[in-house]
Amino acid sequence: MSNTTEEYVRQFYDEHGWARGGEDELFRQFRPAYKPYHEGTIARTLACFESCAGRLLIVGCGDMPRSHVELGEQFAATVCFDISRVALDIAAQRVSKAKTQLGSICEAPFPDATFDAVFASHVIYHIDASLQEQAVREMIRVVKPGGRVVVVYSNPKSPIRYAAGIVHRLRKLFAPKVAVKESGLYFSPYPLGWWKRFSDSCDVSMKPWDVIGSYEERTLIPADWLASLFYAMARVTERTLPKLAVRIWQYPIIVLGRR
Repeated sequence: MSNTTEEYVRQFYDEHGWARGGEDELFRQFRPAYKPYHEGTIARTLACFESCAGRLLIVGCGDMPRSHVELGEQFAATVCFDISRVALDIAAQRVSKAKTQLGSICEAPFPDATFDAVFASHVIYHIDASLQEQAVREMIRVVKPGGRVVVVYSNPKSPIRYAAGIVHRLRKLFAPKVAVKESGLYFSPYPLGWWKRFSDSCDVSMKPWDVIGSYEERTLIPADWLASLFYAMARVTERTLPKLAVRIWQYPIIVLGRR
């Protein structure tokens, strides 16, 4: 990764993201109706690792939210990997049995075929755009044949993101005091078709993961009753029209099955 981008992201998280209340305040502020919906995202994450066992690598482990902790408990051995020493210290406190490793996934310090599974949630699109493919190739390299790499990514063409951007610009223009503050974190996702390039070594599939981010929810959904209706409709769409949900949801989950 370019030193500028990696250092910027590390500094952002060390000074803001992992500060007390930082990650929760920046990226996990939702209306109450989101909580039961979020249970579904955790279930979808864990389902991607059904039949997996052995060694797990969590890339960009961060502060080890509940989904990461529950996933780590499924495996005999877990390695938490991050560019931030602060994050690794938090991870060590939350999952005592896990090992921690400092470093960049763009140059992973692991031998080929070390892990049975690799998980990277909200990580790859914070890597310099020119190095994201290299990062994914490294994750594929360190997973065993027959294993899988699971990535929570962002859909830059999600209409929800476009709508939030329009509302944000209008509020900044006409009602700046009510405009939701942006985090300022480096963010550069590719269109979902970009992932097809990894079909040379993996079976590539996509599933809907999360319909909306906290920034977009705070921008677009002004009332609890509306949030309840929104998440109810999201659950129905995910169940009945999963391919449509992948195309329009903000966050898909990418599964790369290593051949």
